[in-house]
Amino acid sequence: MSTKYQESDEVSRFSVSTSAEVTIKIAEREGHQFIVIKEEHPPGHISTTEHTIEIPAALLPELKRAVAVLEENFGDEETETHALHPVSFAHESEAEFARILDFYHIAWQYEPRTFAIEWDEEGNITGSFTPDFYLPDHDLYIELTTARQPLVTKKNRKLRKVRELYPDVSMKVLYASDYRKLIEKFAASGRFRKEGSG
Repeated sequence: MSTKYQESDEVSRFSVSTSAEVTIKIAEREGHQFIVIKEEHPPGHISTTEHTIEIPAALLPELKRAVAVLEENFGDEETETHALHPVSFAHESEAEFARILDFYHIAWQYEPRTFAIEWDEEGNITGSFTPDFYLPDHDLYIELTTARQPLVTKKNRKLRKVRELYPDVSMKVLYASDYRKLIEKFAASGRFRKEGSG
């Protein structure tokens, strides 16, 4: 079955054997963007193992996290802390929250899962939500909301959809006021430092 794409941009091309190479392209079909990973063989080569994988662009954050986990798991060392595997946080508030969790020895994962929340008529994912933290010992997702009110409203709408679609998932939201109280309490203890402590 052939899939018709609009013009696509090649992102990467690399050899996987002497007779095959893989291309990664950004493509668009019916108004939706995809990451297309395709195994290609040279002209004249007969193969029954050609593969094409489509990943909706909405799942790019999840793909990036999967690659980060693979890199960590295939590294030379394993560690129970995040010291040897620094995380690139989207906001300083997330880094502060991670330092608090580290201080209290609360295990955490940063954006480990993306929840699909919207689909088009053909079942393609068009919207998703990625909570900031997951606390595995508590089976709890934490979302920090310290942004302006219009963004908070949009985020709350996404959170409602997650709760409707995934009723077994535990998720807590820390709003700006909650977060400020937490930071003030931690700072008052004299234990908050820019680079973290202990």
